[in-house]
Parts: sequence; structure tokens; C-alpha cells
Amino acid sequence: MVMEVIRIDYLHVQENLPKSSCCIGFFDGLHTGHQALLENCIAKAKELNIQSGLITFDPDPWKIFFPDCVCRHITTLEDRIHLASVMGIEVMYVITFSKDFAALDVDAFHILLKKMNVAHITCGFDFKYASKNTGNVDTISSQNYFDVSVIASVNSKNEKISSSRIEPLIQSGKMDLANELLGYMYSIEGVIEHGFKRGSTLLKFPTANLGANPDYLMPSSGVYAGFVYVDDTFYGAMINVGNNPTFENTKISIEAHIFDFDQDIYERQVRFFFLKKTRNEIRFDGFEALKKQLQSDIVTCKNVILYEKQYVAKTASLWDAKVFEFK
Repeated sequence: MVMEVIRIDYLHVQENLPKSSCCIGFFDGLHTGHQALLENCIAKAKELNIQSGLITFDPDPWKIFFPDCVCRHITTLEDRIHLASVMGIEVMYVITFSKDFAALDVDAFHILLKKMNVAHITCGFDFKYASKNTGNVDTISSQNYFDVSVIASVNSKNEKISSSRIEPLIQSGKMDLANELLGYMYSIEGVIEHGFKRGSTLLKFPTANLGANPDYLMPSSGVYAGFVYVDDTFYGAMINVGNNPTFENTKISIEAHIFDFDQDIYERQVRFFFLKKTRNEIRFDGFEALKKQLQSDIVTCKNVILYEKQYVAKTASLWDAKVFEFK
């Protein structure tokens, strides 16, 4: 079943929306904490024999209140739509976020959900909403328009799993820790661009250069074991993030040497998945030293992929992909 996506203008809510059990939040990353909300929401929908739904907001509220702020995310709205659908949500409501919407008082927010024909809401224990965040789990639980389930904190190592906890892990290259909290491998989507051709001509290690969507968080510079997703297949890869100090580049690039792969994917939309960082980026004294290190990096990355299987199968299933077995 294909999930339906419905845009909501709070001033003009569509009539005859299906009765639903919804979870509500921004859900950046749809991490393991969020997944607990989705599971409860879906279970309630089955119990009540109604649709399961997810209510989110677009654009990011930060962009409305701080328009000059550079907002990067773990997942784009399109990613959240994809992941929510695969995780079993039947309808996603995307409420257009604006200053006027943010100014709604608590009861007006409740009435909006009632107009959307929401019969049950699942939210986190720290959910805040309405004007100046005056709404909380106590106010939403005390209204009479719909039933409410409040999910307790989902923790790892005695600390709440949250998007704000995961973000610095990605940015510092601690991808294994970030993936543990996400429940799957972090990824960045973009278009393959023409690069300097050094990988294929000088070093004999051809690379695919990603023109990354700027909405994503950028991992720290270094070499990562990971995958490139092309044509419903995960291909193992050595991914480099950085400015290639040996060549004194000034622009940060993301490029992947894909194992046992010789397809032309220029101008193709692809996705890079980051499994684990294997080393920091360093400067080498010449091509031969760099080439020798890259040969070692490939062996290391292949070993990491073969050993770190915990999130590979889960991530592949989320993207309905098969995993190509490299030599």
C-alpha cells in the first residue's frame, strides 16, 4: 500500500479526511526513539480499525523564526515520507508551518486536529506545541476531542535518544554511534558530478563525486566504509569526505570509490550511506604514498563492511535494496 501525503493549510482543512490514529512531531531522522511513537500509533490504528497517520511540519520551524539560520538535517522531508511509509504509516499530514500557525493557542491547535478527524494522538513525553510552546502533554491529555498516548523517554546509555543528540555524532564522524541511535545507516542524497578525474587518471582509483543536497548534515573529513545506492542495489564503497589536502583543494567534496563497479552514473541521483569512519583525512607526500594508503583503505573498508553487518540489512530493507557482494 502506498502512503498518501496530504498537505494541510490550518485555515482551510480538507473535508472528509479519514479517521486516524496519528503520531505528531518534526521527526528528523525517524530514529529509534521516533520509531517507538510510530509503533504505538500503528498499534492503536489497528485496535480502532482506522488509518495510521504521521503529522509533521514543513518548513522547519527554525527557518521561519530564524530565516538567516543554516538548517541542515538528518533527513529531508522526502526521506521522512519514504521512511514513514516503509515503517507502516498509511497517511502523512504535512502542516504548512508559518508564524500565524505558530501563534495558535492550545485549544485552537486541538480543534485543528479534530478538524483533521484525528481520533488518537501519540506523542513524546516532552512534546510542546501551540503559541510560545504553552501546550504540553498535560494540556493535550486533558482535552476531550481525541484520545492521547504519551510515550516515555526512549534511552540509550541512560540518555534520551534525540535528533539533537545524533546531529553532533554525524558532524564529528562518529557514524557507528549515530547509526546505533538511528537504527540504520546515515545517508546523503545528491547527483553524481564530474570531478578532477585524479582518481581514475593519476591514482587508478575511479571515484564518483557527489553533488550533495545542501540540506543534509555533513560528516567530518575523513575516510568512511559505506555504500552507494544505485538502481535498487547497495554497492560497497570507500567514501572520502574532505578537501584532498594532498592536492590542496579548497572545496569540500564527497567522493566514493565503489567496489567492483564500472557503470556510468554521471548526472544520476544516488545516495551515499555511511557505515563507519576508518581514518581522518591527512596530507601525503606525493601520489605514490597516497596510492599506497588508498589500497590499504580499500582493504580496511571491505573488512568493516563484512564485519559490521548490524545496520546493513536493516538499511537495505528500508530502501528495498539488494546488497551487492563485492570480491
